[in-house]
This record gives sequence, C-alpha cells and structure tokens, in this order.
Amino acid sequence: MEHTATSPLLHDPTLWLVFSFSAFVVLAFIFGRKSVLGILDTKIDKIRHEISSAERLQTEAETLLKEYKTSLQNASVEADRIIAKAKQQAHDIRIQAEKELTDTLARRELMLTARLEQMEQAAIDDIRRYAAELAITATTSIIEQKLSPAKAATLADESIRQIGEKLSGLRA
Repeated sequence: MEHTATSPLLHDPTLWLVFSFSAFVVLAFIFGRKSVLGILDTKIDKIRHEISSAERLQTEAETLLKEYKTSLQNASVEADRIIAKAKQQAHDIRIQAEKELTDTLARRELMLTARLEQMEQAAIDDIRRYAAELAITATTSIIEQKLSPAKAATLADESIRQIGEKLSGLRA
C-alpha cells in the first residue's frame, strides 16, 4: 500500500475556512476595491454636494432674512413717517378750515350789519318822506282854510319848494 503522506492539517476544515476566507478577502480587495471605492467616492461627492447646497441655501436664507428684517424695519419707519405726515396734514387742514370759517363768519356779520344799516336808513327815509307828505298835506289844508285862495296858493308853492329843498339836502 502506498501511503501518501499528507498532513493532518490539510484535512482540517478550519484551515480551509481561513484559507478560503483570506483568498476571498484578497480577491475582493483586488477586484472589488475600485468599484467599492468608486461607489463610496460617489456617495461622498453626493453628500459633499448636498452639504455645500445646504450651506449655500442656509446662507441665502440668512441673507433673505436680513433683507426682510431690514425691509420690515424700513417699512415700519416709512409707515411712521406717513402717519406723522398725515397727522400734520390733518392738523393743517383743520387750522385752515377754522380760519376759513372765522373769515366767512366775519364777512357774513359785516354783510348783515351793512344790510341792517341799509334797512334802517330806508326806514328813516320812508318815515321822513311820509312825515313830509303829511306836513305838506296838513299845511296845505290849514292854509286853504285860513288864507285867501291866491295868497294860499303862493304860500303853498313856497312851502313845497322849501320842503323839497330840505329833503334834497337830507338825501345828499
């Protein structure tokens, strides 16, 4: 019988397991390294890109927030300015309206006073005219009763002329 000398280690399954695992790791490292590293590099690049995009978006958001805060503050200042201007305009309009009302009332009062003076003067003129006519009528009546008709006519004409002159003098 031929006896082959084989080592008992070659028949040990643990040894074969270690050997096959080592061979697998070496072969996986040699052949799979590029593809695994490529996948990892792609993932890393994608993550870096997402991080940079997130940082850029965060920066843009912060810039927009600052702009909005500035705009809000400017709008608040502008609103305060507009309100102050509106209050000033309302105050000016009120003062102008009060002045115009005062002026209008003063003009109307002057017009009414002038109108009353005119009415008073017209009433005085009417009374004088009536009194003059009454005096002429009474004088004519008395003269006609006491004087002769010729002398009465002369005296009446002279009285009428004098009264007419006096009335003319009062009107002037």
